[in-house]
Amino acid sequence: MKGVITIFALPQELEDLALTLYNLKRNSIYLDTTVKYKVEITMCLSDKLTNWDESKLPKDYIKERTEELVTKFLDWCEWTLLWGDENILGCVSQRRYSLNNNLDADFFIWLDCDFIFKDTTLSYMTQAYQTVKEENIDLFILTPQFVKQWDNTWDVIVNKSFLNYPLDYELVADVYKDTLPDIGDVEVKSIPTFKFAGGWFTLISKDLLIKTGVPESLGHYGLEDTYIIECCNILRQKGKSVFQFILENHIIGESYTHRPNETIKKYISSISKKDEFTRIAHLNFPIEINKFYERSNSSINSL
Repeated sequence: MKGVITIFALPQELEDLALTLYNLKRNSIYLDTTVKYKVEITMCLSDKLTNWDESKLPKDYIKERTEELVTKFLDWCEWTLLWGDENILGCVSQRRYSLNNNLDADFFIWLDCDFIFKDTTLSYMTQAYQTVKEENIDLFILTPQFVKQWDNTWDVIVNKSFLNYPLDYELVADVYKDTLPDIGDVEVKSIPTFKFAGGWFTLISKDLLIKTGVPESLGHYGLEDTYIIECCNILRQKGKSVFQFILENHIIGESYTHRPNETIKKYISSISKKDEFTRIAHLNFPIEINKFYERSNSSINSL
């Protein structure tokens, strides 16, 4: 079996990427040989997202440092490092590329580079994937658990220890204290609905992702996770066995208070297109949902 971990990073996220690759290296020590991994990374050096003339760090530094990190920390797996593809300007286009470029994969893990996770996360995710497959389940999503965040609709993937914490707790939390201690036996459990965010160490089976796709019209950033959630609901309504599982008592967390990126942001003149990309995704989201619904009505077996 083969899993693909797909990561998109911008120059100002270089130190975040370094920490992520270091943590993946530590995770690799606990893997067995039953699943092979590939890590596919885009370090986006596009002039569309960085004003290099105004940046104090040159493009060559970002490129050489990224190459060093990948070479040193990804010696445990196959890897691909992308630079200049103007079709990849965000995490959504990165995930689309990885899906289309890795037809031999059995599953994909979408990982943002601002998350903290235990040394055993990848091992637990791998074992959980195998456990679910042994039950002859092909269409599924698998996530770790999280602390209280955003709004109460996310409680379905929040660990019980954090259910009574205030909303937006993640913004002030010490992510290391919340994620690294062992808090109980880790179990794979199904949840009654679908709730996940794209880059939160989210594992999606290739069989499911092939059915939904990552539509071109969603562009580079935004709503690909919500799109897949809605597609899963449609598939379930049509009688397909689609599931989401959690790793109960295995918590990872987005780093808000401990990200090592404040210094480098002073040296990179970034060009934010987040609002523009988000508008494109919102414009095309209902169109893509309608297309998927129509396809499911015409022939559920063809999805």
